[in-house]
Amino acid sequence: MSKIKITFENDYIFYAELDQAKANKTVEILLESLPLECQFFQSRWSGREINTNINIDEFPPKENQSIYVSIGDICYWRDWREEVEKNINHVLAIYYGPEMARSHVGNEPVNIIGKIDHKGLEEIIKLGEIV
Repeated sequence: MSKIKITFENDYIFYAELDQAKANKTVEILLESLPLECQFFQSRWSGREINTNINIDEFPPKENQSIYVSIGDICYWRDWREEVEKNINHVLAIYYGPEMARSHVGNEPVNIIGKIDHKGLEEIIKLGEIV
């Protein structure tokens, strides 16, 4: 497990563990891209989720995938149907409620790569509601 700190400009700070045992390559690629500075967006139409595009050069494989996510889950998503497109969106998402990961095309499997520390779960709900 790798521990990371996630800081939002409105003074929300979260600690999380990334699960290398279940999503080794995805976590490795994400750790190599740190530190990230990005803007998170509300994605309520697809669930209680905030997400951001991340700039990475590699295509993480399918690891620890599910369409079922829980509060505090940190997930990686991309359009798994596109393996070679150069302008593909790589998305990092944090869920602030239990959901079925989905988009306009239906259920979307995500790589569950980590979790917000349990001490921050109430705060992640508050943050999710104001983003």
